[in-house]
Amino acid sequence: MSNGTGLRKEIPMNESQGKNSHFTRARAVITTLSGLSIVKVLLAVLANSRPHARPFALGLLMLLAPGSRVSYKYKIGDSKLIGFLRRKDIDSDLQSALELAIADRYRLNQIPRPDFIVDGGANTGLFSLDVATRWPGVPIVAFEPAPSNLEAIRSHLEANHLENFVRVEPVALAGVDGSKHFFLRDANQGSFSADLPADHAIEVQCRALAQYLPSDPETLKLIKLDIEGAEVEVLDALFANGGTKKTIIVLELHNTPVTRPWIEELARRVGFILEFYEIGSVTAHCQLTSSDL
Repeated sequence: MSNGTGLRKEIPMNESQGKNSHFTRARAVITTLSGLSIVKVLLAVLANSRPHARPFALGLLMLLAPGSRVSYKYKIGDSKLIGFLRRKDIDSDLQSALELAIADRYRLNQIPRPDFIVDGGANTGLFSLDVATRWPGVPIVAFEPAPSNLEAIRSHLEANHLENFVRVEPVALAGVDGSKHFFLRDANQGSFSADLPADHAIEVQCRALAQYLPSDPETLKLIKLDIEGAEVEVLDALFANGGTKKTIIVLELHNTPVTRPWIEELARRVGFILEFYEIGSVTAHCQLTSSDL
């Protein structure tokens, strides 16, 4: 191929950034946004990264953006988009904004135009906004089981007049169809895992991925997975019966001490090229690319 618990959590950054991570975030915001959007997002960053300044930053943010949401404007290419941070989920939504609206976490600039896109673990819909803007007309299906996130996805799509370009599936991706307990935590950390602290659990419908993919093997597919550990069962099921051709999978890998050997073996077995481009102690970001690309 060419080319939550109710407790505030500080946003994790690439471990290589070390003590300069706060300045790295601020620089990214300043160079990507403009006008009042810079001020609002920087106040959210300050509230997240400086506990002693949090009351002041959130108070000022309320004056600048009263109500339940803090809106900001950003660009994908030459297109202007509207994003928002939900005040009740401001730390989680800020993390998503920093990764997907302000940064290119999944290196989409290096990916050729796909023919079909999956947004697995859509959260508030920023990835779907990006790809719908970047590649107009490409079919997109977004999967998200958390009710509050589904509302945010639809609001983001409507605010950017993209509601007719993304199919939203209110289900969780899993290894097989059925239903499971889904544990709600911070807005971007809900999962099937019962081992972590959670606010409460809901029953969600689950779907295996293969049934959503185009039947034409020549269709170039881009699959994004940020599904809090369920990537193991989803990909094991996808490749159980031969897998898929002409496919690029970008994902956040969880529990890397255990799952990194697993995904390396999976890539070897199915003949995909595996590239890690950001590795932390608990999570990593990587790309699987079929050998026919």
